Amino acid sequence: MEEKNRISLLFSKYVANEANKAEVSELLELIKDEDSGLELNAEMEELWNRKNTVNGNEVDWDRIYKIAVASEPQIKVVKTYRRVWLSAAAMLIGLCSVAIWLNTNKKFTADTESYVRGSAGAGKTLIVYLSDGTKVTLNSGSELRYPETFNGSKREVYLNGEAYFEVAHHPEKSFLVHSGKVVTSVLGTSFNVMAYPEMSKMSVTVLTGKVAVKNTSSSKLVTLLPLQRASLSSGKEAFAVDSVKDVAEMIAWSKGELIFNNATLEEIALKVGNRYGININIINQHKKQSRITGTFNKQSFIEIMNAVTHLTETNYRQTEDNYIIY
Repeated sequence: MEEKNRISLLFSKYVANEANKAEVSELLELIKDEDSGLELNAEMEELWNRKNTVNGNEVDWDRIYKIAVASEPQIKVVKTYRRVWLSAAAMLIGLCSVAIWLNTNKKFTADTESYVRGSAGAGKTLIVYLSDGTKVTLNSGSELRYPETFNGSKREVYLNGEAYFEVAHHPEKSFLVHSGKVVTSVLGTSFNVMAYPEMSKMSVTVLTGKVAVKNTSSSKLVTLLPLQRASLSSGKEAFAVDSVKDVAEMIAWSKGELIFNNATLEEIALKVGNRYGININIINQHKKQSRITGTFNKQSFIEIMNAVTHLTETNYRQTEDNYIIY
């Protein structure tokens, strides 16, 4: 009972910013015990029910969050205004008993609490409308992770695959797309991001407005204007920037079309495979960079494969799980 009262006292002083260094250290030692971790959990619930005040003072949960992150950097928690205290508390308990907190409060974990995942199945596209009015069209096999609502000064989403963004204009809140090691930043514009993990190159193409792209391993920003494209190859630090002549080509996939303008066989295989939900492997390494130009609309998968392999002077065969170009 004495230890329980001590934890309650120390925790109340801590969240009210009245605990000294020795008392903080003592609190961290006490919550190593599993029963103490549960007691602290109850203290936090009670504190929240008291409308976030201790001794008449408003609790600074933002301070707790920052201290918790500094104390336990290996645990990744996404901060939001909504129940930020739960994230901070999870970090604090995580110093010694994070499992207790996660098991008893699963619905409040950072990933499920803050983000929604939208995924386009094989051979399909998906339209996602974000809370700020932004429209995102996901290509086949792509996933977008985004918050239910955008808080703070930035609108941030995470893309795996390809998507066409029509970003709502909010000058006070920049819109950031994280795709692998590339961050694309805009205020209000339309652009296409292609960043499939299995591809050796990712690209950002702008239709309207102005976009800034950045490799996270470099401090240099590259600014793109309408009809410009920035590409980043695997193992490279710098973007290659070129102009795009055909607007329709950039977003043809979002309308169910396939347009290739001097595209490599590797790029074509991925896009055709995504369109029809079929894996296509190229084992002829010398032919991966063969280039062709063509437009496909209502053709069947086999008709497209016949045309592509004819133009690239290759062959294909079907296996149990995929198609192989050789």
